[in-house]
Amino acid sequence: MSKSDKSRFIPEYGDVNNPDVRAKYGYLEAKVSIVGNTALFILKLFLGLYINSIALIADAIHTLSDVGTSGVVIFGFRIAKKQPDKEHPLGHGRAEYIATLIIAVLLIVVGIEFIRQSAERIIDIQDITNQEYAIIIFIIVLLSAVAKELMAKYSFVLSKKINSDSLKADAWHHRSDAIASVGVAIGIIGARYGFPILDPIFGLFVAIIIIYVGITLIKTSSNFLIGATIDDQTSEKIKKIAKSMDFIKDVHKVYLHDYGTTKIVTLHAEINPDLSIDKAHEIANKLEQKIQVETNFSTVIHLEPANVYNRPKKDDKFIESILSKKKEIKSFHNIRIIQSVEKEDIKMHLVVDKDMSVHDSHELSHSLKSILEKQYGPCEIDIHFEPCINNCKICTISCPKKIKK
Repeated sequence: MSKSDKSRFIPEYGDVNNPDVRAKYGYLEAKVSIVGNTALFILKLFLGLYINSIALIADAIHTLSDVGTSGVVIFGFRIAKKQPDKEHPLGHGRAEYIATLIIAVLLIVVGIEFIRQSAERIIDIQDITNQEYAIIIFIIVLLSAVAKELMAKYSFVLSKKINSDSLKADAWHHRSDAIASVGVAIGIIGARYGFPILDPIFGLFVAIIIIYVGITLIKTSSNFLIGATIDDQTSEKIKKIAKSMDFIKDVHKVYLHDYGTTKIVTLHAEINPDLSIDKAHEIANKLEQKIQVETNFSTVIHLEPANVYNRPKKDDKFIESILSKKKEIKSFHNIRIIQSVEKEDIKMHLVVDKDMSVHDSHELSHSLKSILEKQYGPCEIDIHFEPCINNCKICTISCPKKIKK
């Protein structure tokens, strides 16, 4: 379908993120499907009964099931556009998935019944009747397959326009019927030329397709109801939006909670650890607004300080060598380099003599700051002094006392 064809057959109702507008496109797809499938069901059922073809009768019922699925689409969009209420604060969008689940179960029941009937016909083979019309009916069934494929394409275009999984599922339902109809046509022409067993064989083929569609719909609707993981493309898009903002270093734990027309994203965003609460709150608000504009998802953001970045091993060795040369330092641990907005913060825990004076600890801090700034440039040095109280487990430098132990 070309771009001009799309614009000719698909009206513009407005903002596709508006539940009322989405419902209009859902109703359009459903109405086209119901009219087309009802006409094809009547035609296939009449021809199936006329020539006594179990495959064609099964295909007719499959087509009728598409009418039921379209009814589900209407029901789903009608319920989904209802405003949230006290009992359903996140809206009613999941009603569509519940109804789809019911239809899927009915499809599987129908498919199993046709497997039974087809198996009986394989054991007790019966010729199709009125075989002189087999070629004409063969052509008609092939044309019905073409009609179903056109309906599938139309549904796919509408599903893409409003990003609707239910319309996409309906489109695949149309396509499965088209494939089944091709098989039925082959079975009819085979039976006409002396291979009557092809009709119940293709009856089995259609029944299996019906069951497959039912199982697929159950999986799809159940995933939404249970809570499926967010797809990689959407996850990467949200991460890209977040990382494009100032002060946000990384994003993880991105989850999508799908309630039909209402979709909520939760994520953890790592920000510079030295930001004030007011600034962090401002960043979270801006990120929520940006995700809302670009994806139409509501957002819940958990802010946390940026993790310690993976510094090169040479940084570890350099700092350790400096600390090891200071005779006042008995041991050190928990050395971290943390990225800040304009500079780096270097944090460390130093074990010193418990009798060290405040003056001496200040002089040691000043000396270390001077040495480290020559290596890293302007930086904040945060030193936590711990008195040596024989807690040798934390020590990273051997001392005579530790050696004796």
